[in-house]
Amino acid sequence: MTVDNVNLAIEKLEAINPAEEYAYEKAILAYLTIKKMPILLYDIPVGTIIFRTRTHETNNLFKTVADISITPNPFVKNFARCNRPFQSKFYCSENRPTSFMELVENWAETKNFGEKIYVTIGRWELKKELRTIIVTTPDKDNRISEFDKYHGEAMETFIGNCEPEIREATTIFYRYLFDKFRKPAKHDPKTYIITTAYCNLALTHSMSKADGIYYPSVPFSGQGVNFAINADFVTLENIELTNVIRNEMSISENENKKHSFTETAISEATKFDTTNNLIIW
Repeated sequence: MTVDNVNLAIEKLEAINPAEEYAYEKAILAYLTIKKMPILLYDIPVGTIIFRTRTHETNNLFKTVADISITPNPFVKNFARCNRPFQSKFYCSENRPTSFMELVENWAETKNFGEKIYVTIGRWELKKELRTIIVTTPDKDNRISEFDKYHGEAMETFIGNCEPEIREATTIFYRYLFDKFRKPAKHDPKTYIITTAYCNLALTHSMSKADGIYYPSVPFSGQGVNFAINADFVTLENIELTNVIRNEMSISENENKKHSFTETAISEATKFDTTNNLIIW
């Protein structure tokens, strides 16, 4: 890994046209010019609680666990932060507010003042340690979120243990990645292509040691943390559903002429059976 290789990779990534047929493949090839891509690992302990939220299209109740679990691959049509089309990840958050914030932008674009929104939140517990890949900044001045303040120290140690040229190359590389992972990209397919290509290569190059990506929430300005977990990890042995709640929220216009969401009703599932794929209300 050299400074020249990293700069060449960045140049190729920035030259990508997301409308081209092989844009994603070009991103993969760009990263491969680095030769030996650095990966920073972090283990999420057994017992960690995570939350996953899904919006209802109508005022209904989800009747199966599959409705709130990982999306089947055929239904994944677009790039997102860590996945390509037809590749599903179990996107979830460290708490309910963060899982809501990940959907607020979509709600604001698709819902009108006076309407209601219905969402179901699954509370899950890790039964197996989850090894993740993290992306943070090598620059102290950019460590605003608690996530970056905490993991930035590990980044410093990681970079400090490298040889001088590799140290500089790694700093440039993570500086670039940090910018992409902290950039709003809902309407920016090029950024999602760049971040997804990194995620898939990093997960592959970790030699099956990592099962997910660990990164701060962009819509929540880094105040909360998200996980994008590999589909293979999402099994009854590794992750357990512990609670299911359905929220009703009303939409109003705030003083800034923007959408405001207020919880108006809440229902809790009386029982759920993951073995038989049932949620009972």
